[in-house]
Amino acid sequence: MGSSVGVPLVAGIRDGCVYGLVACGLVLIYKSNQIFNFAQAEFGSVAAFIALAFIKGLGPFPKVPYGLALAFGIIAGALTGLITERLVIRPLFTASRAVLLVATAGVALLLISLEAVILGTENLHVFPPLGARHHFALFGKVGGAHSFTYGFTDIDLLIGLLAIAVLGVWFFRSRWGKSVLAVSQDVSAARAVGINVSKVSALTWLIAGLVGGVAGVLYAPAKGAIPPGFMTGIGEIGPLVFGFIAAVIGGMTSLPGAFVGGVVVGIVGDFAQKYVPTSVPGAEQVVLASILLIVLVARPTGLLGRGV
Repeated sequence: MGSSVGVPLVAGIRDGCVYGLVACGLVLIYKSNQIFNFAQAEFGSVAAFIALAFIKGLGPFPKVPYGLALAFGIIAGALTGLITERLVIRPLFTASRAVLLVATAGVALLLISLEAVILGTENLHVFPPLGARHHFALFGKVGGAHSFTYGFTDIDLLIGLLAIAVLGVWFFRSRWGKSVLAVSQDVSAARAVGINVSKVSALTWLIAGLVGGVAGVLYAPAKGAIPPGFMTGIGEIGPLVFGFIAAVIGGMTSLPGAFVGGVVVGIVGDFAQKYVPTSVPGAEQVVLASILLIVLVARPTGLLGRGV
């Protein structure tokens, strides 16, 4: 999970925004194709590496201002999602959901392998911090004996909230968003009423890649050293797993629920890391797994989800 610097509430919200964005990407693809996209988090890894290449001027990439580099990274994540749809998902559109599921896992493995071949396998690619770090105190002065001091990068939270707001408006108010819902319900019926299923599928994967890209460039500064596959998690549990937990808790059919689930997972996980005794190995995972099982038993559709 992300850095534990500062009070767990603030660190948890920051991490939760990342998990919520990954969860929203998972929900988008689930609504459109009825599959769990194993490559969702890797769209974020691609975005972070491209952004870093432009920030530092690595190889053929020219050095550009920080904000522009982040924009290029996010665009790269979106294009990776679109390319995945065009080259992998579309040829298998009529295949079983199981085949599509395995195909997305193959895409994730391919992207991780390409990152390792191009950038190496060592954690040498240190991502610079995103924005200035601010501190404020509750109930006292910063550093005071009776104060709770928070350290956080406010840009993380603002970008995360803005991204989910734009995504929500697009999905629930636009014609394209309603088309995605129609395709998820019945492809044949959607075609019958004039919906271009191919265009809807391409747009959905493009948006999923965009959301994944935003999550990647938000998470990379907190992690610092970003090895290949850092968003999926190689050798450790990464944002993909936490995003999946968030989507299930919030509801695999609800974008707002997925984002709320991400924030819940981030806060609970950071509090578990800080307050559960160190004698309990994997305390964070134990707590989150327990909450996940409780939600699945009590409300299988998630806190804000509905039956498909």
